[in-house]
Amino acid sequence: MVDAMRSMLDELMGKERDVPLEKRSGRGVRYDDPEVCKYALAGLCPYGLFKNTKSDLGVCKYELHDDDLKFEGLKAEYDALSEKEKDRTGYQRELLVLLTQLVRDMDRKIERQRERALKESEPRPVSASEQVELDAIKAKEKEALDRSEVLAEEGDVDGSILFANTADGFKTQWEQLHASFTQPERTMTVCDVCGVFINSTDNEQRRRDAQDHLEGKQFIGWNSIREKLAELQQAEAGRGTRERSKEPSARDRGDRDRDRDRDRDRERGRSSRSDRDRDRDRDRDRDHSRRDRDRRRSRSPVRRHAEVEPPGDLYRGGGSRHEPRERDRDYGQPSRHRR
Repeated sequence: MVDAMRSMLDELMGKERDVPLEKRSGRGVRYDDPEVCKYALAGLCPYGLFKNTKSDLGVCKYELHDDDLKFEGLKAEYDALSEKEKDRTGYQRELLVLLTQLVRDMDRKIERQRERALKESEPRPVSASEQVELDAIKAKEKEALDRSEVLAEEGDVDGSILFANTADGFKTQWEQLHASFTQPERTMTVCDVCGVFINSTDNEQRRRDAQDHLEGKQFIGWNSIREKLAELQQAEAGRGTRERSKEPSARDRGDRDRDRDRDRDRERGRSSRSDRDRDRDRDRDRDHSRRDRDRRRSRSPVRRHAEVEPPGDLYRGGGSRHEPRERDRDYGQPSRHRR
């Protein structure tokens, strides 16, 4: 009761009703505020569907829901976002995860309910007294058949047919009685949507109960959950298709790889030509250096370890022309015969 009154006051006066005026933020509630139900913004809050039923899910972790007066404006603010901005908030995926888990749990419950319904719908065993009654009818049937065969052998065709029909009547009586003895107390089926047991009989009251079931809170709630889950799964599949369409196709990737290989081969060829040119320049420089060394050697005479012999005609048949004659040596000296 107190929580309901507090919620009503918050709705009418705002959450800052007890905050002093000078300390109030003055900002209204936004759709992305933590107290706003993100499930309801994305389309459905399952926590409000099954109150006061066996499928009650408890209390939602968010406080402000679609029963609040401000929620309509918040929902319009969220709906005005683009699909890209909605994807960025993650509210739809959060609801998708929650509904997927709820439906998975319900499907497990439905499977258990089906096993129980099948067990309860099995034929009822025949009691001993009922078996005695059935055996008596079966004996009358056999007696009528035997009498029909005897009359047929005697040539009494009409009598044989009469007892044959009597035997068929006993057989039908036995089948009907056996069905009534083995009929289960109730034949149960399970709703594929909400897991509720349904009596599948021809009784008019049962049919009205089945119709009431289709209009009940559990069926409507779980049907809404399954429909919303299918819608979110379809949107998620479309989102994945758009993301894959943005990726390059196999052909584009192949073309891109071929272009990369072509560029790599071209760069490798350019590098090879550069290496060959560099080797060619190195050989050319080496040849120039060798020719320069040879040219310098040819210009400077080599006299190291070489002996130059004097011309032989200067010493043949007489001395050297540079050698003074004997009289020239004596010239200028006083002659012993000169007085």
